[in-house]
Amino acid sequence: MTRTDLDLLSKTELWVVGIRLSDVDLTALAAAAARVLGLPADEVFVTDVRGDHVVFDVLSAAVALEAVAGREAALLDALAAFPGVVLASGASIHSNGVLGVLGAPADQAEDIVRSAARLEQNLRYYAARSVAVLSTGQEVARHEIVDTNFAAADELLGAAGYRVEHGGVVNDDEEVIAGRVAHLSGEGFGTIITTGGVGAEDKDRTIEALQRLDPNIATAILATYEVGHGRHVKPHVRVACGHYGDSLLIALPGPTREVRAALPAIIASLADGEDCGALAEAIAAPIRALWREHHHGHRHVQG
Repeated sequence: MTRTDLDLLSKTELWVVGIRLSDVDLTALAAAAARVLGLPADEVFVTDVRGDHVVFDVLSAAVALEAVAGREAALLDALAAFPGVVLASGASIHSNGVLGVLGAPADQAEDIVRSAARLEQNLRYYAARSVAVLSTGQEVARHEIVDTNFAAADELLGAAGYRVEHGGVVNDDEEVIAGRVAHLSGEGFGTIITTGGVGAEDKDRTIEALQRLDPNIATAILATYEVGHGRHVKPHVRVACGHYGDSLLIALPGPTREVRAALPAIIASLADGEDCGALAEAIAAPIRALWREHHHGHRHVQG
């Protein structure tokens, strides 16, 4: 069965009204509540006992909706059966946050779970069709050159049914690039494409920035240089593919003709659901072909 996680949005407290304790082990009581909520025992604890109130706090940032919807009666039964606990006839459970679904009528719990699952599926579909294009490079940030990569992505991805938005322009700085990509991921973009900064010079930091977010990022080599010749401090020019949260990360070169060459492969790969290793190679192939076609003899292009 598919689990539908419920983000608690920092509203993690729930309190029981109409409860009296006598020589109760609070750690064990919290563990009993955790079992009903489908959580590990060490993720629920008692934070306050006062009069006829007991307050529980949940350490987890999310709970399974299936475990909490309509479960007020089950939780009250578990507490009532605990040694040293006495519940009043009108005892109830309250929360200011989404844990309030505990109090939903039990016969509505299944409908609540189904509705939430449909909403989650719709949101995931919307995110999967949303693309942000982030341009990197001082020359772009200083408006020394015209950034035409977003227009190319918007044209081709838009025609394929994707919603494409400009993710901004940032300098060649690892922390800044990583921070912007993480921010875009948090905004719900299913795919984030960076353009520029994938070369062999010291200023090219995009792939290193994405590696901060995904240490297992997959790369495909476009060209190889001898380190120490000219401005080359790295052996390869690469494209990359990785993940951060629910977002797919793709790093492309800066020239728009290379971005245009890669976009059809990206569209096809997104539709086929290829893994990152295959996607990186699929992106690299048309760019390599483009370089061969234009006889870039000073580069050793990988076949």
